[in-house]
Amino acid sequence: EELMSSGHELPEGYICPLCCLPIALPITEHSTFKSCCMKQVCDGCILASHERGMAKLCEFCRAPTPGTPTPESYAALNAQTQKRVDAKDPVATEFLAHAYYDGNNGLQQDIPRAIELWT
Repeated sequence: EELMSSGHELPEGYICPLCCLPIALPITEHSTFKSCCMKQVCDGCILASHERGMAKLCEFCRAPTPGTPTPESYAALNAQTQKRVDAKDPVATEFLAHAYYDGNNGLQQDIPRAIELWT
């Protein structure tokens, strides 16, 4: 409480874009990264969305969200991410670079491509 009222602002990624409340630390345990809009949404907003019957939509942008990861859903995710990278979205660029570096989201590990995205 004292930290929140001390005049310092949290970075954008530490605040839920829906409820505008700080996300508890560690962020990865109290929120979910939405790859369709590249936003970190708190678990409270996700729960509220599910209770309103919108479980299959992104809480922020209302885009349909895939269920269980499949090769088709990875292809759609990578297409969405690439579209945002082409629009010069730095969060999407970082997300795609990490995917190439780690070999996640159905992509083969490609460290030179990751480094190219980071620079």
